[in-house]
Amino acid sequence: MTAPKSIYQLVEKFERNKDQYKHQDYNESQVRAEFVDPLFEALGWNMRDSSQVKREGRVSVWGRVKHPDYSFMVGRDTAFYVETKKPSINLRDSAESALQLRAYGWSGNTEVGILTDFEEFVVYDCRVEPKTGDSANATRVWLMTYEHYIEQWEELVKYFSRDAVQAGEHRAILESKPRGIFGVDAAFLRDMERWREALAKDIAERNPNLNQRELNLLVQRTIDRIVFLRIAEDRRIEPYGRLERTAGEGRQVYEELKILFREADDKYNSGLFHFNPDAARASEADDLSMKIVVESAPLRSIIRDLYPWKSLYQFSVIPADILGQVYERFLGKVIELSEDGQAQVTDKPEVRKAGGVYYTPTYIVDYIVENTVGKLLKGKTPSQVAKLRILDPACGSGSFLTGAYQYLLDWHLDYYRQHPQRFRNRRRETPEGFILTTAEKRRILLNNIYGVDLDQNAVEVSKLALLLKMLENESGATGRQTIMFSAGGQILPDLSSNIKWGNSLIGMDFYSGKQVGMFDEEAIYRIKAFDWESKRDGFGEIMDGGGFDVVIGNPPWVSVSGKFGNDILSSEQLSYLIDKFQGNTYRPNLYEYFVAQGLRLIRPDGLYSFIVPDRLGFNRQFIPLRESILKDFKIIQWIYKLPFPGITADTLVFVIQNRAADDSSSILVGEWSKKLISRIQKSFLNDKTRKIEYFESTSTQRLAEAIISNPNVLPLKKIAKTAVGFICKSKLITTSQISDVQIPIIKGGSIGRYEIHGKLWFEFKKANVIGGTNDKKKLGTMPKIVMRKTGDRIIATYESTGIFPEQSLYFLYSNLSELKYKYILGLLNSRLMNYFFQAKSLTNKKSIAQVKKVDLDQLPIRIIDFDKRRDVDMHDNMVALVETMLDLHKQLPDLLPPQRKIVETQIESTDRQIDRLVYRLYGLTDDEKDIVEGK
Repeated sequence: MTAPKSIYQLVEKFERNKDQYKHQDYNESQVRAEFVDPLFEALGWNMRDSSQVKREGRVSVWGRVKHPDYSFMVGRDTAFYVETKKPSINLRDSAESALQLRAYGWSGNTEVGILTDFEEFVVYDCRVEPKTGDSANATRVWLMTYEHYIEQWEELVKYFSRDAVQAGEHRAILESKPRGIFGVDAAFLRDMERWREALAKDIAERNPNLNQRELNLLVQRTIDRIVFLRIAEDRRIEPYGRLERTAGEGRQVYEELKILFREADDKYNSGLFHFNPDAARASEADDLSMKIVVESAPLRSIIRDLYPWKSLYQFSVIPADILGQVYERFLGKVIELSEDGQAQVTDKPEVRKAGGVYYTPTYIVDYIVENTVGKLLKGKTPSQVAKLRILDPACGSGSFLTGAYQYLLDWHLDYYRQHPQRFRNRRRETPEGFILTTAEKRRILLNNIYGVDLDQNAVEVSKLALLLKMLENESGATGRQTIMFSAGGQILPDLSSNIKWGNSLIGMDFYSGKQVGMFDEEAIYRIKAFDWESKRDGFGEIMDGGGFDVVIGNPPWVSVSGKFGNDILSSEQLSYLIDKFQGNTYRPNLYEYFVAQGLRLIRPDGLYSFIVPDRLGFNRQFIPLRESILKDFKIIQWIYKLPFPGITADTLVFVIQNRAADDSSSILVGEWSKKLISRIQKSFLNDKTRKIEYFESTSTQRLAEAIISNPNVLPLKKIAKTAVGFICKSKLITTSQISDVQIPIIKGGSIGRYEIHGKLWFEFKKANVIGGTNDKKKLGTMPKIVMRKTGDRIIATYESTGIFPEQSLYFLYSNLSELKYKYILGLLNSRLMNYFFQAKSLTNKKSIAQVKKVDLDQLPIRIIDFDKRRDVDMHDNMVALVETMLDLHKQLPDLLPPQRKIVETQIESTDRQIDRLVYRLYGLTDDEKDIVEGK
């Protein structure tokens, strides 16, 4: 690829006047205007379009430049930062310049960063945590000088043209997994956990009258306030370095912090800083923070950790969702007080139960917001949007609420761009382009965003996340904004009427018929019953209006049975929830109750979307809940298998509208990575289990439905009984017989299609069998079909000697003749049956993790009418072919390679004959055969 004429001209111009450009007086503004802007213009970037490239004015605070010069955007996300220097600086050896650029990239989570003075073009891997003292070549992946722009233009285009960056190709310049990757989220979480532990121990020791709840809240609020003020400095809202000065040697740090906190109370009017009782404010004043004693050392350490000489956090560019991820994991632990008053940090019971904390991926938040908030905004005006109420009933660190708020901000700004004269007072211009005024962002936040959480600390964090989101882009504050501050204007809203502390699932009726005196103060706080209908403590006015327009979120996926179950819910609370929501008693889980509650909170025609485990769509314990949804609500989308890092369970996202479905209402249902298929909603009521299944294509759906509707087909459960083998401790099974009392058994790995290739040994007695089938008669019934529970397809064989199957096998038994067993075996191992199973199985599809008994029992078996000659012939032909397969597989182990190859060819040929016979039995057309065989 030939470089454009403009690049030849730039290179020639720089070469001709190099001495002038490398002079100390030639500054960065000049190099950007004369060289850097044209360079990226030639790469396809519109340097004047703030939606593509955001510029930062050269504002120096306390002698340090606080923002990168350029942010190159893909949608709302920053793809990479570019930091420019004047050509008199030798970038090859400038460790300070490299560290600055890397700090931006690392903090902004952009992976790639570019440092340039046009003379040099240097690319850094920003995934590795920058450290003071790093050399200029640390994590450097590419260095090009201006003399090579022309000959290496194709590579520049390959990685950094706008089209390439839009496609994510800029990341290809990096190593796949360099050593030392430690993201800003992991680093900040590491530091916050250290701060919490040090503060908790100090505050507990010096303030012994505090209870555990108060200690947790004080530690959380202290960290939140410090972090907020530090972020405000990097966004130029607070004077840079003011917070740091409170941590100077010899100073009483907490006393000085309290002065800053009180000033922030006057300035911001937010619940984050609220110390003086005020009847006009919804939040209760914090009367504890100003009374406690805190040693200076842990506070000094926290504050210093937030400045460049200890860390390289650049809070001006750290994305809100990264802070949200940090706080979500931070909230997974709680401070506990021992009997002697010592503080220790431990996992919450629900986190221990769930095996960790998992932050909802940003793409899922964006998808849910787009398909709920986005849908309701279409065709509306700002005055109509002002009436929309958006709720997350388990808001946690606020990821869904900040996502919804960001969507609203973007929508309003776009609307005002289209109506510039009518709404000119609601936006203002900054070096980065037009943004909403602070007053407008405040209005939107208070009008539209609502949340509830049982964790009081989560409520505080959710408020903090929304306030920080509101302050984004305020770094370009105009003189008018500064006047607002200096005049004592209060910029931030008190969110206590919007984000509330309470139990979304348990109402005041929990106490009906009970003596409140039975519950001590701590028990009441743990339950924290929430009255949705209350105008003072709940959302009475919204509920009187019919409910919320949008309900979104990721409710807790926490089993409340078994280990740790009682630590999460008392038996009394569990009984209350089961009764209130007609919940299941088999394996109760919190998300089931949240799904049911969401249906009650959404107003007519409102939209409702959660991400939950996929089993909600098909497990039997959720039949009543699915039936309620299918009968009383309109499902818009029902999508399985959205990737969720760290989660082993498959996921489901539903979008539901609060209106009844009519006979023609259809659902878009399917798998995230595949094309969604439109299905008539009421058709799912035809299945007694009400499971909401999906197919990979309409042709697969039609074929499966044609097989099921065939009058000669019955589900397997109506022909034979299926059961799982016996369960025992694996150490009791031996590979050879070591005792006369042992009997031969088989496991999943002991069988293949049409073969048993290994026996094991086990002493079958009551004390050794701990579950599954323990009936010797059933286990030893002759004959039977055994089938693996795992594998990439149905794997079954015939067993007629009485060998017992272990738990990794299902076995099929009944009063069928030996011939009929072999007929059914041929059907089960056929290509058609595997295709049907993978098409109908919601949990497996083409990567069968486990064959579920519910799916096994529904396999369609072509019955034989023995009064019809044609049916009898096909039956007998199938039995003969299966017997051939069984015999051929028995021969294989003892054969030498030449003979083995012959038998393998015979097996393959017989397999094809069975498949062709099955197609005839089920009456498949040529087109349907091609579908099964993937042609």
